[in-house]
Amino acid sequence: MPCRCEDPEYSRIIAGIFDQCMSQTKEIVSFVFGWLSIVSWVVALYPQIRLNFLLRKAEALSPYFLLCWFVGDIFNTTSCFVLDQLFVQKFLGVFWLSTDVILNSSHFYFLLTKKKYTSSATHFRVLEIFIYVVIAGLIINNVVWAGFYYDSELSFNEAAYDICKKEAIIPKNTVRYWIGTILAYATIPMFCFSRPTQIYKNWKRKSTEGLSTGLFIATSSGNINQLVSMFVNSQDSKYLIEKTPYIIAAAIPAICDIVVLIQIQIYKGDQQYKKIDESVETL
Repeated sequence: MPCRCEDPEYSRIIAGIFDQCMSQTKEIVSFVFGWLSIVSWVVALYPQIRLNFLLRKAEALSPYFLLCWFVGDIFNTTSCFVLDQLFVQKFLGVFWLSTDVILNSSHFYFLLTKKKYTSSATHFRVLEIFIYVVIAGLIINNVVWAGFYYDSELSFNEAAYDICKKEAIIPKNTVRYWIGTILAYATIPMFCFSRPTQIYKNWKRKSTEGLSTGLFIATSSGNINQLVSMFVNSQDSKYLIEKTPYIIAAAIPAICDIVVLIQIQIYKGDQQYKKIDESVETL
């Protein structure tokens, strides 16, 4: 249900679709980068889940990486409900937990059963790409048309809509506030510690076979867009000091994600040379 804002210069498209009030340009730009980050996180785990089911094996991912990520998402989702965050934040928290369960289930199932599929046909086929493009096109089309519709509705019939709901403000001197805040901050070490365990495993195996490049492209995109969103929103020193834990929580994983992507390229080259050597030996 769309809503209206008290500021006459607010973005009707954002209010109509996302039920949030944004009026200043920097707020809107920050909001856009924030949603680019969210979209990256929404699709992040899918490439690895897909690869697990195609290869029927799960040796590539570090179990500590999965555990830290899963625990971090549990803390994040729980804090959203404890602090009574916006519906979108609660929904995304539950969604991410659901994808975590699917990824972890597939990982440990294939690890325990040791079922393997030796075919190398893990690339995206034309039909599969076409389906993804159609789905993305439908989503973008619906969002754009909804934006135009609500912009028109709020321009001509604004009084018929309620004021946008603000985030619930939990008193800082309550147990509920401190529990929610501690859980929110507890996600930071979980997400920061998850990546080094994967980097170490890649180095120890001297291989990234079975690891999805798409996973780390999406996660690095999510972290980088989150950083841009925070810095665009305000350059005030007080604001940046308050956001320092979240900046660290995005910056460290982003750097680690880039390291993993570099490892993928290095070890991919090594694997190709190894295959060439093996083929030469069999001649």
